[in-house]
Amino acid sequence: MPKASAAWGGADVIVTTHPPKSVRDPNTFYPEKRYVVTEHALELSWLIERLFAAFYADQLIDGCSKIEFCGRLANAANRCLVKTPALSARTLLSAVMHEAFCMYEEMQDGSFAFLTVAIGSTIADDFVDDAERHGYIGVDETARFFKDRGVDLP
Repeated sequence: MPKASAAWGGADVIVTTHPPKSVRDPNTFYPEKRYVVTEHALELSWLIERLFAAFYADQLIDGCSKIEFCGRLANAANRCLVKTPALSARTLLSAVMHEAFCMYEEMQDGSFAFLTVAIGSTIADDFVDDAERHGYIGVDETARFFKDRGVDLP
């Protein structure tokens, strides 16, 4: 499976193998980052780099919407990590891809929502109830999502 040469860090998201050691300094201008802590940090970083580059190149995200985009990828990864403790890199990346596909569909139909100012790294997705989610919800839903598109996940 492909891996990045370093863990992802950008758009208020940090992908890492170890949780942060310190709490946010209240005297700093920058908000607390959204962390994804996983043993598959390099694989996830590789995927986020590719998704970010592709969406940015197609002008689907910009300086304002990139925090929502990356935040939603991180949220999907974190939901997957919580719901599936002993997961493979493939399962984690499938969850993130599912979220990316759903964001793409939202961008195409004009329903992609993002906050113009992400105070404290808050994103619109943080306010979405799980019952209203269209992206990653669980492993079974992700498998169905891809199967409906002709892709069988192992």
